[in-house]
Amino acid sequence: MDKEKDNKNLIKMKNTSGFDDIKKLARGEKADESQIEGILSFIDERFDCSDFRMICILRSLCKYTTLISQPTLEMMKRSVLGFKYWMDEPGEDSMCYWSENHQILFAACEYIAGQLYPAEVFTNSGMTGAQHLKKAEEKINRWLERRWQFGFIEWHSNTYYEEDIAPLSLLIEFCADESIVQKAAILMDLFMLDLALHIYKGLFCATSGRCYETQKQDPFKQDVRDIIEKAFGFGLVQDYSYNRLSTEFILNEKYIVPQVFYDIAHCEDGFEVKTSMGLDLAEIKKNFGRMDIDDAGMFMWAMEAFTNTKSVNLTIDIFRKWRLHTNEFLKDIKIIDIPLLRKLNLLPLIIKLLNPVTQGIAIQRANTYTYKTKHWMLSTAQNHHPQEFGDQQHIWQATLEGGISVFTTHPAVAFFDDKARSSSPSYWVGNGINPHSAQYKNMSLSLYDLRTRKGFLERSRPELTHAYFPFEKFDQVIFDNPNVVIGQKGGAYIALISLNPLEKKDNCELIQKGIITGWAVILGDVETYVSLDSFSEYVNRCKLELAGRKLTLNTENVLEIEFKKGFRVDGKPVNTNYQRIESPFANVTRKPQTIDVDYKGTKLHLDFYNQVRKCE
Repeated sequence: MDKEKDNKNLIKMKNTSGFDDIKKLARGEKADESQIEGILSFIDERFDCSDFRMICILRSLCKYTTLISQPTLEMMKRSVLGFKYWMDEPGEDSMCYWSENHQILFAACEYIAGQLYPAEVFTNSGMTGAQHLKKAEEKINRWLERRWQFGFIEWHSNTYYEEDIAPLSLLIEFCADESIVQKAAILMDLFMLDLALHIYKGLFCATSGRCYETQKQDPFKQDVRDIIEKAFGFGLVQDYSYNRLSTEFILNEKYIVPQVFYDIAHCEDGFEVKTSMGLDLAEIKKNFGRMDIDDAGMFMWAMEAFTNTKSVNLTIDIFRKWRLHTNEFLKDIKIIDIPLLRKLNLLPLIIKLLNPVTQGIAIQRANTYTYKTKHWMLSTAQNHHPQEFGDQQHIWQATLEGGISVFTTHPAVAFFDDKARSSSPSYWVGNGINPHSAQYKNMSLSLYDLRTRKGFLERSRPELTHAYFPFEKFDQVIFDNPNVVIGQKGGAYIALISLNPLEKKDNCELIQKGIITGWAVILGDVETYVSLDSFSEYVNRCKLELAGRKLTLNTENVLEIEFKKGFRVDGKPVNTNYQRIESPFANVTRKPQTIDVDYKGTKLHLDFYNQVRKCE
């Protein structure tokens, strides 16, 4: 490949995770092999997300070798053998290995690569393929079991679920170890169940551990759209995109979505779902015991908990052991990599004193509550670390007909300037300071109190919160009360009530100024209220009030948040610490032995430890 062509391919590959002509290979046709060459150039440079691209290369080597020329096959093999599959291997790079999705991506790639070339010596590591396979097997089994036990750290993520589903799909179709295949299929079932429970008319729009501006504001652009279409057939996608990671799921010939998930996804009866995902940092030691690098350490790094008081010592151990000082994502950790501080166990104290804003990156346990009807869906992370720094956590969202999203955030400024780390938190992504939010059926409250200690690296703290409310997408909007805005779309109604007066900045943003701000959201529909006017009359009788640290919404029910303490409905405390899943279709404890799903007699039984999947 000449240099000019190589550079063009690299630029193109930065915006894709695969090659479009893989669809031709799947049909038994020859592909434009320059697309494969572009992917290989990206991988060989070890750009971040090279593991995404490796997935399609490995699929092609497992499935389509008779359709690919020998010179290209040799290039593919060379890239596979020369790749860096984990942080402990030789070579400097700035790939992200540690987030929840990257951990299973790298491990699945390493396993399948080792399986393809068991006797070959991999040129970067000096290990044989068989040795790589064995090493990856341990990581895969550990990752699968921890997600079975605790759910997904990047909870309800309409971006990162695509990146978990792809490596699971690769293992299901091509792994030779039936035990891993079955466990991967069981975890795939849990992803499909989570999607089915939180889909609104084909859109995955729940509260989320990691969510970005585009996907929040326009659910039709979420990254899991092709997966949802293949799994549940809502008709929202006419042509699959074959240059994405979701291609691996689309082309999979072994995994079949259980019928019960399809039925749940299409259920339009009103129901509520409660889930518990991940762990708080305070729960790690209790659940892991020994604080080792490979298990507890990688779980905390999957949470992206680098500079928290309970994680910083292990962070430094990993940082040193795997020589990560030049990684662009982690380079600033060297500021606190001072041997004397580690030896005297002073790092947690230093973190406590500095109060770095990067503590908010940690994706801690989420207790999520979602209520869904045929007209709307409302979803909230209950009492999720209020007044702490935030990052990409999406605390609550209402979704209406036509894919209208409504949510609030405390706008933030990213901690760093470099391109690798400047995407969040931001004006619409995540929060600078998290609210205390809580939901009861069709109503949710959020109280933002920005009076907390300034953090190290914190750029600015706007004394306001804002709502995304896309006026032009509604059929009708009423905004004649400075503290109330009401919208109608089809048969759905929504009202936002503010503690302080609202200012309309543009056709999608409402600003509420103040060091303390409060929001209430109320959903309704044409079956309950005969008209938008009747819903408006009801909403304007409701009162949102703050007394001390208590935010109260008076409706036919009385909802009350006591900041950082609790949530009450009609004076009764509401338990917001949930089991793994609480729903009409499945009730699952944390750290389950088995999981059973049942919808109108269509059933699925899952037993991870005995590798049992039984559909009825």
